[in-house]
Amino acid sequence: MKYFLALFALLSAAAAQAQDNNPQYISLANNQLPQSNNWTYFTGRYDVTVNTGDQQIPATLNLRMKRDSIVWFSISANMGIQIQVAKGIMLRDTLHLADIYHKEYYAIPVAEASQYLSIPLGVQHLQHLFVGQPLVDTCSPQPINNSNYSVKLLNQLMCYTTVAQPLVIESKFAQPTAETKKEYDGFSQLRFTEITTPNKPKDKVVLEHSQWLDVSKESASAFSFLPMAMKITTTNAQQSAQVDFTLTTARYDVIPSYPFKIDDSYKRQTLPLK
Repeated sequence: MKYFLALFALLSAAAAQAQDNNPQYISLANNQLPQSNNWTYFTGRYDVTVNTGDQQIPATLNLRMKRDSIVWFSISANMGIQIQVAKGIMLRDTLHLADIYHKEYYAIPVAEASQYLSIPLGVQHLQHLFVGQPLVDTCSPQPINNSNYSVKLLNQLMCYTTVAQPLVIESKFAQPTAETKKEYDGFSQLRFTEITTPNKPKDKVVLEHSQWLDVSKESASAFSFLPMAMKITTTNAQQSAQVDFTLTTARYDVIPSYPFKIDDSYKRQTLPLK
């Protein structure tokens, strides 16, 4: 079951960029988080490839989101035919997750899931992942939970860093141009997010957004741009894994339902020990 939780966390957490020995540090007072568009509903279908060592697993992710309140998903494995293997729904404070193959069901408080996986995990974190926003507000000059912030221009990327114990989270944006400043007040599209833990230097999650597409017309200005591709790479002392997402279809109209029912054939489970 931890496999499904880890995959789900990846939906919530490219090689790391080379380090510049002379980064240019910039005042935080002149910057703010990029505009998060005007969306309320998003429905997407993604082709997914999970690479774990010598194993490659193709899958399909169906996603439905209502802003700031609901993330619904189903995962199907591609084995010649589509076989649904997991489904779930995250509300503001609880993750409901069904392992269809093993007939197991989990209802996990979001705070407990975040602590278990050692990464930020919540409705907004997951929604920001798919719409191309920073997973956390690494751009705000206002401290959150006594966090420390910095910003610098590094390898032609605008890099915002926050230290929120026990994590160091970096959001890297394309260097702003005159055109992007008009729309994003100093920011272009998010390109990389890196999550590291200082006391575990070999552990890292790197998230890459790419192939940004102007969808303002088809979304009736709910979005300006969306990333058509994402790549998530996780590395620890024992192994590494990579998950690739490609957006194949998208809708922006009202979502009528978020079906999630568990019958008596499912066994209620709790999180396993690490």
